Amino acid sequence: MAVTFDPNILLSYYQARSGVGGAGVAGATGTSTKVAPTAPWSKTATPAQISETVKAALAGKKLVDENAAQLDLPGASADYKKLFALFNGLETLTGLANQMNAKNLTALEKSRISSTFAKGLAEISTYIKSSDFEQLRMTQGETNTVAKAKLTVPKSQTTYVTGPLTSSSTEAVPAFEGDVRFTMSVERVNVVHDVEIDLAGMGGTPRTLANVINYVNGQLDAAGVDSRLKTERIPAQEREVKVGSKTVKLPAGPDQWAMKVTVGIGEKVSFSAPAQAPAVYVAQGVGDPNPDGKSTTDDGVIQNQLLKFQTDTSVVGAPSQTPGQSNWVEGRVFAENLDAQVKTVRAQTVGPDGSVYMLADVNGEVEGQTIKGSQDVALLKYDSAGKLVYARTLGAAENATGLGLAVSADGKVAIAGAVKGALHGATEGALNSGTTGTYAGLTDSFVTVFNADGEELWTQRRGAKQDDEASNVAFGADGTVYVSGRSKSTMPGGEAIGGWDNYVQGFKADAAGKVQTLFTQSFGSAGVDRTKGLVVDGDALVTASVEEGRAVLRRFDLSSGAPELVATRDLGDLQGGDIAGLALDGGDVVLVGTTYNGALAAGTVTRAHNGGSDAFAARMGANLEFAAGDGIAYYGGIGNDKATSLAVADGKVFIGGSAGGDLPDLAPVGKQDGFLASLDVASGEVGWSRRFTGKDGFAAPTAIAVDTKGASVLDRMGLPTGMIDTTPSQRLTAVSAIRAGDQFSIRIGQTTRTVTIEDKDTLDTLATKIRRASGFNAKVTVSTAQGARTLKIEPINTRSIVEIVAGKVDKDALELLGIPEGVVRATEMNKAGKSVPTDGKGMLYGLGLPNDLNLSNAEQIRHALAEIVAAQGIIRNAYKDLKTAATPESQRRQEEIAAAAASGKVPTYLQNQISSYQAALQRLTGGG
Repeated sequence: MAVTFDPNILLSYYQARSGVGGAGVAGATGTSTKVAPTAPWSKTATPAQISETVKAALAGKKLVDENAAQLDLPGASADYKKLFALFNGLETLTGLANQMNAKNLTALEKSRISSTFAKGLAEISTYIKSSDFEQLRMTQGETNTVAKAKLTVPKSQTTYVTGPLTSSSTEAVPAFEGDVRFTMSVERVNVVHDVEIDLAGMGGTPRTLANVINYVNGQLDAAGVDSRLKTERIPAQEREVKVGSKTVKLPAGPDQWAMKVTVGIGEKVSFSAPAQAPAVYVAQGVGDPNPDGKSTTDDGVIQNQLLKFQTDTSVVGAPSQTPGQSNWVEGRVFAENLDAQVKTVRAQTVGPDGSVYMLADVNGEVEGQTIKGSQDVALLKYDSAGKLVYARTLGAAENATGLGLAVSADGKVAIAGAVKGALHGATEGALNSGTTGTYAGLTDSFVTVFNADGEELWTQRRGAKQDDEASNVAFGADGTVYVSGRSKSTMPGGEAIGGWDNYVQGFKADAAGKVQTLFTQSFGSAGVDRTKGLVVDGDALVTASVEEGRAVLRRFDLSSGAPELVATRDLGDLQGGDIAGLALDGGDVVLVGTTYNGALAAGTVTRAHNGGSDAFAARMGANLEFAAGDGIAYYGGIGNDKATSLAVADGKVFIGGSAGGDLPDLAPVGKQDGFLASLDVASGEVGWSRRFTGKDGFAAPTAIAVDTKGASVLDRMGLPTGMIDTTPSQRLTAVSAIRAGDQFSIRIGQTTRTVTIEDKDTLDTLATKIRRASGFNAKVTVSTAQGARTLKIEPINTRSIVEIVAGKVDKDALELLGIPEGVVRATEMNKAGKSVPTDGKGMLYGLGLPNDLNLSNAEQIRHALAEIVAAQGIIRNAYKDLKTAATPESQRRQEEIAAAAASGKVPTYLQNQISSYQAALQRLTGGG
C-alpha cells in the first residue's frame, strides 16, 4: 500500500521554519534586504510629468541623462543607472509619438515633433553603442543564433509552366483543336534544332493533354534533344465571392492541369508559330474608385491588370473564353492581375523579343522586393503569355514616380520620372553630386538605363532649385538617350522662360559606363507647360507638349550637337483636354489626345468631333510643315470620352481610353468602360475596336502597346513567343531595391568594418565580403531551397560574437536584404535552465529597436509605439536578471515561499522536494 501526504503539510512546516505565516507573509517580504534600486517603471508617470518631459525634449534637452536616473540604493551597480536612463529616454520617445496624435496640430508642430523624435532615436542608438555595461551587454538590434536573409534570389530556371488548360486528363483539350502548328527550337552546343510540331500528325488520336505531350516528346526525342513537355497538376483552391456586403466561401472545384516545359541541361528553348496576328496589350485599373459615393473620400481598391487582345482572326483562329474569366469580350486572350502593390501603370511598350515592358508606380513590396520609401518605380517585364519575367525596382529612398519608358532595338530599356530623397548611382560618378537632392524635399528628374537582362547600366539625376520631372525618354540610333521634361525653375544649363518650363536633354555613356550630359535646352511658354511626347527622327527630336492649354509640336535639329529649334506647330486650344502620346510612323508623326475642340489645326478633318470631349488622332509630316496630307480624326460618342494611351503599328493608330457614353458601334457594358480603337487617320475609318469593363463595372486603361506579330496559336496553349528565360540575373541590385553604395557594418569586439554593395554583387560575393569584414569570425553560407537562393550568417565557433549594424537610413542595405540588425552568437543552457552566450561573458540583450522608426502617418506611429514598448520590456528583463543575480539564495527562497503562500501555490523547487520524498516513501513501503 502506497503512503501519501498532503503537500500543504510540508508547506506549513517550511513556513514555520522560515518564520513565514499566514499573517506574516507581508512582514517577511517587507524585511527582505534591498538588493536593487527601485526601477522608474515601478511608479506610473503622471500626464503632467510626461508633458514636461516632452516639452524638454522639444526644447532641445537630451533624452538620455544618466545623472537624472537617481538610484535609491547606495553602492548599486552603474548598470542600473544606464538601464534607467535608457528606459526614460524611450519613455520620452513614447511621449513624442503620442503627442503626434494630438488634435489640431499645425504642420510646423508636426514637423517639429517628427524631427525631435528622429534626433532622439539617433541619440538612443548612439548611447547603446557607446555604453559600457559591467555585468551585461546590450545591442539595439536582435539577438540570434543565426541571421537569415529574407531576400531570395532565383536560381537558374529549368521549367516553364503554362496556365491551366483542362480539368480532365481523359477528354480532348479545346486549346488543341483545329490547325495547331508551332516550332519548338532547342539550342544545344551552339546548334539550333528546329522541331516542327503539327498536331495533324496525330491522326485520329484524341487530343488529350497526355496524348499531345507524348506526341510532342516523340518529336523532340527524334531530334536528339533533352528538353521535354510534362503535365503539371494545379490543385483546386477554395473561392470567395461577394454577396452584398458579405464574403461567401465556395467549395473548391476540380483540379486543373497545365503543360510544363522542362529545359534540358545546357539547352535553350524558344517557341514560334508560322501563323501570326496583331496583338494589343492593355494595362488597366479595375474596381469602383469610390464605392461609398462620397466626394470627400477616395476609398476604392483598384486592381491593376494586364490584358491581351487579338485584333485579326483571318489567319489565326479567335481566342476562346477561358472558364471562370469574368468580363470577357471577343478577342481577349487573357486578363492577368498584377501585384496588389502596383498603384498605377504609367507606360507600356513591346520589346524586340516580343516581351511587354511596363512602367509602374508601386507603394509596397512588389514581386517579393521590399521598397525603401513610400513609393517607388518598378520596371516589369512580361512574356507574350502574360507571365512575369522580372521586376526591377528603382531603389529610391523616399518617393519616386515613373513617367517615361523606351526600349532600344538591341533590347536596352530606359525609364524616366521624378524622385525625391536619396538615389545612388549604379556606377561611380554616374550621378551628380546631389544624390539626395540638392534641394531637400523637392523632386528631381531621373533617367535610368538597363541592359537587355534588366541589369542597371547607369542612372542620371538632374535637379533645378524647384520641382522638376522627366516625362518622356527615347533612344537615338547611336545609343544616345534623350529626355524631355519640365521644371518650375531653370534646369542646370537651361534658360528661364516662366512658370513650368519644358526642357530636352541628351545623355551618352561611353564603354566604361561614364555618362556625359550632351545638352540641356529649355523651351515653352510663359505659363504652365508640360511635355507629353518625344520621338527621335534621324538627327532631329520632335516634342509634343501642352502649353497654356494648347497642343504644341516642336522639331529640334541635332546635326550640330546642340538642339536647334527649326519648326513649331500649334494645333490649338485643347479646351481642357490633354495629349496622350506622340509616335513616329515612317516620315510622319502621330499625336493622340483628348479635346473638346472639334477644330484643331492639324489638317483635314477625316472624322468629325461628336460632342463633349472626344479622343483624336492627328497625322502630319515629321518636319511639321503644313501639307495636303495632314489630317485629324476624332473618335467618341455624345458623352465625354478620353484617350489615355497610343500605339502605332503598320500604319494603324491604336487608341486606348475611357468611354463616356455610346461609342461608334459599341454599346455600354459597365458603369465606366474602357475602349480600344484602331483609326485610319487618312480616311477617318475605324478598324478593329472593343469596349470592355472590369470589376464592379469599372475599367480604366492607362497604357497600351501593339505587337504586329504578337498573337498566334501559342496563346491558346499558354506558351510564350520567343525564348524562355532560364538564367535570371543574380545581381542584388537587379533583384531588389538595393542600390550600389548601400551599406551595413560588421562589428567584432571593438573593430567595425563596413560592407558596401557594388553594382555587380551577388549573394556569393556578398558572403565573401561579410566573411572578410568579420575577420573570418562569421560562417556565411548561401543555400538553395524551392528554386531560390538565400544567405545565412552564423558565428564560426562558440566564442565568436558577430554584431550586424545597419547603415545610414537612406543607404541601409540590411532592411532590403532582410537581415536582422543585432548580434549573432552561440548559446547554451546554464544550470538554471536559462539560455546564455557560450563565450562566458555577460548576458546579451537585444532591444530589437529599428533605427528607421518615424511618425510620418498613423500606421507608422502605431508601429513606433509597439517597437518602443517591446524594447522597454527587454530593459525590464535585464533589470530583473540583475536583481535576481544580486539576491542571496536564502532570500530568493524566502521571497518565493512568501509569494507562494500568498497565492496558495507550492514553489517549484519545493514541489521537486515533495516528489522526491513521495518516491522515497513509496520505495520504503513497497509501493514503488
